[in-house]
Amino acid sequence: MPEPLEAPVRASRQAIAALSIVLLAGCAAAPVPPGQPAHHHGAAPPAVAVAPKVPAGDMRQLTTLLGCPAGKLQTDAAELRQAACDSPQGRLTIVTFSTDKGKRDWLDIAQAYGGAYLVGDRWVVVATADQLERLRGRLGGELETPRHH
Repeated sequence: MPEPLEAPVRASRQAIAALSIVLLAGCAAAPVPPGQPAHHHGAAPPAVAVAPKVPAGDMRQLTTLLGCPAGKLQTDAAELRQAACDSPQGRLTIVTFSTDKGKRDWLDIAQAYGGAYLVGDRWVVVATADQLERLRGRLGGELETPRHH
């Protein structure tokens, strides 16, 4: 009989593996140029673009809106799902979350590594800031680009 903590430990390991993949992709993104606003250390978040509302944590609708309905699912855990997407806009990573707290916890860790994130209702798209700015009109959400320390 499996131990009672075996499933949560396995799910946590999957979440950490998914985060590692996204963080490596985020490290390749260009740093925020001086004078650009960043949503980090008390900086005001940018205004939310008006766009169709993507249902909270809906991976299928996100991949369809991004032009990659056959995105490669990399992680399918209770707390998050992650897919790689080769879209017309370029390479994207899409992560959906079961809770807002899970999304915020993931972002707090991921942003320590830099990168750019388009953040919506229990979903995050990871790509370059330029790609995400173009996608923002289609998806809505807030662009978060933390400054490197």
